[in-house]
Amino acid sequence: MKTRGYARTVVWLLAMAGCLLLIAGSVRGGDVRYKLTLPGVLSYELNLPTLVAHANGYFAEQGIDLDNFVLGSGGTLRTAMIAKEYDFGLFAFVHVPLARIAGSPWRVLLALHDREFFNLLVRSEHRDRVRSIADLRGMRVGFSTPGAGSWYIGSVFLKSAGLDPQKDVQYLSLGGDAGVIYTALRTGRVDAFSAWEPITTRAMEDGVAYPITRMWEEAEHRRYVGASKALALTLVSREEVIARNPGLARRMVEAHKKGLEFIRSHSSAEIADVVLRNSKTAELFTGLDRALVIKMFDRIKPGFGTGCLSRSGFDVEMKLAVEYQLVRRAITFEEFADTRFAGECQ
Repeated sequence: MKTRGYARTVVWLLAMAGCLLLIAGSVRGGDVRYKLTLPGVLSYELNLPTLVAHANGYFAEQGIDLDNFVLGSGGTLRTAMIAKEYDFGLFAFVHVPLARIAGSPWRVLLALHDREFFNLLVRSEHRDRVRSIADLRGMRVGFSTPGAGSWYIGSVFLKSAGLDPQKDVQYLSLGGDAGVIYTALRTGRVDAFSAWEPITTRAMEDGVAYPITRMWEEAEHRRYVGASKALALTLVSREEVIARNPGLARRMVEAHKKGLEFIRSHSSAEIADVVLRNSKTAELFTGLDRALVIKMFDRIKPGFGTGCLSRSGFDVEMKLAVEYQLVRRAITFEEFADTRFAGECQ
């Protein structure tokens, strides 16, 4: 009886192992297939390489089923990543030092965008009154959530003009929903906002707002950031995830690198056609016509690089974060980046 009981246990364990292999599936040559959910803000600067990679089948080629895009505000998603709800995520620079200082050992695997891209948009009714950042004194300035990229660069803008975000303006969190933010600008809930795409171009084209910073222009980027490039947006994971499955980390990087290469080698119109024709990626462009999407891509396209991790780009961002007291302390490039997959560049 004991032998038969042991045999039944072995059979059950083998059956369960078989089920797990079936759930994982297989790709060419017996490679394991992974199913992932990827969190990020609805920001085309942030997630266009991911969308292109999905629409062109680059994740599938790497044995990855990208099950879902989880959209939200950067601060909320950072908390979820720290809580280990997700193993990989798309995040602005500032989230990595904030997470590491909070005790969660994040590592950047790949650079998604090599320029800062947030811009201060001001409601059109203030055009005669607000011509510079300093003119925002006493007004309502919006950002997404505390600790997010919009908050980070918005704070840099304000402080660079001698304004204390806590005293000289009403610095208001609106969350990460692009529709809510656009409506807040249109209706006057805020007078200005630290914006990204799809908010920036849509608000400008509709006459809702105008920019008092133009970070898509190199001279303006140098003025506020101190360099023509910065390590602004990244693909991140946690150290224990990378250690547990370096192969999956490499696959994620390779899929994104192919997405970046497609963006660099194709026109904005061709990129728009790819993401708008795929039913899943097209959902992130609901309500936007093709011509407007192309204008957005034209504006952000110069910021997409090869994915390599730039030490100088890191230094630019870390200096901003420390100089404007947006993080408690600096972290090192070695703490920040795992360069084994995308490589290091200057």
